[in-house]
Amino acid sequence: MKEQLLGMGKQLLLLVYLVSTISAYSFSINEKELNGIYSLTKTNIDSAYTLSYNYLDKCNQDNDYYGIVKLNYLLGFLHKKDNNIGKSVLHYLEAIRYAKYADYEGLLDDEVSLRKNLANTYRIYKANELAIKYYTEAINITDQIGDQKNSISLKFNLALTYAQTDEINSAIKLFNSLIEISEKERKKRIINELGLIHWELGDLEKAKEYFSQLIEVADGYQLYKAKALHNLGEIEYELGNNEEAIELIKSSIQLKNEISDVDQRSLFISYKALGDFLFQKGAFAEAQKAYASAEPLVESVQNEAFSYELFRSLSQLNYELGNPFKARNYSTIYSNKVDGYLEMQQKIQETDKQYNIDLITKRYMDEVARQERIASILFYSKLISGSLLALLLFSVGYNWYQKVRMRRSIVKELVDLKFID
Repeated sequence: MKEQLLGMGKQLLLLVYLVSTISAYSFSINEKELNGIYSLTKTNIDSAYTLSYNYLDKCNQDNDYYGIVKLNYLLGFLHKKDNNIGKSVLHYLEAIRYAKYADYEGLLDDEVSLRKNLANTYRIYKANELAIKYYTEAINITDQIGDQKNSISLKFNLALTYAQTDEINSAIKLFNSLIEISEKERKKRIINELGLIHWELGDLEKAKEYFSQLIEVADGYQLYKAKALHNLGEIEYELGNNEEAIELIKSSIQLKNEISDVDQRSLFISYKALGDFLFQKGAFAEAQKAYASAEPLVESVQNEAFSYELFRSLSQLNYELGNPFKARNYSTIYSNKVDGYLEMQQKIQETDKQYNIDLITKRYMDEVARQERIASILFYSKLISGSLLALLLFSVGYNWYQKVRMRRSIVKELVDLKFID
């Protein structure tokens, strides 16, 4: 109890100190104060938000660009953690916007991280053009500062983004450029991605090459090998090689069951595929066993439409086995699952409208452009008015030089009007 009170007392003192610094006449946030806010994010998130916004207001008033960048960075992170994606994006954009005016140690590292975080968000929400833009900017900075580790990571994410768009060739080219310079774990992921891309393109033989290569390099990490075996089984089935397909899927399942913390979703997919292949072969009893192993795992892939096909397959299988009651029961489950999925998708779409990342970003950019236009107009307005004043002073001075005695009264009036000292 005593330790808890001491801890609360320390937090209170920290809060009082931070608040007092905001009210100081001469203001500039420093690293110590930022660390104080970071500490509060772990214990009192509401106070961290309040202080961050109070500091940010003061930094904006005082053109403290270090503080503006750091606080927007922090707020972007906090809002993303709270799943308030719109606000997170706006704060990251603000941090990037003001970073060009800042100058502090570690600025370029922050600029890379800001763009990486922002691009990752865009990629998750399928705003791929924006993701590509910020990944590319981040890569350019890492190349500038010689940060190869971050560069490889960013290029990998950029290639994943290309793979989600029509720029498949760019994805393939970038993945291939990374294979030899990537550490072992990422190399496996790259080979897997290349296999998936060629499979989706319909180049089954090329896909087989990559998945076979993955089996060779997957030493020490059996799940990659198991997934590669599964994918090869699916491809052999597409090629009409049913027996080879079944044996490969069985090998995949055996390997997955030897893994203590096996990915349940991956295991479900293999059992379902095995059941489908056996069902199509007419081996109904074996198919029933495979489906029976898949059914308890279906919850691991809930909310994914393909998982509901298991119930449709079980309905069809039971009709074949002469179990009409079970068949109707599975048919009802399948229908209810599909209805629930469609309803859920509608809710997701409604939520997505609130987080239309493309629109949020466009509005932000439009507002920045508007502010910059206004700032430009004010700047030139001041410049022009200053030029006119200078011209007036020059004319007055010239006339005063030419006709000192005659214009003394005019000079005096100008002095009174504070045009000249």
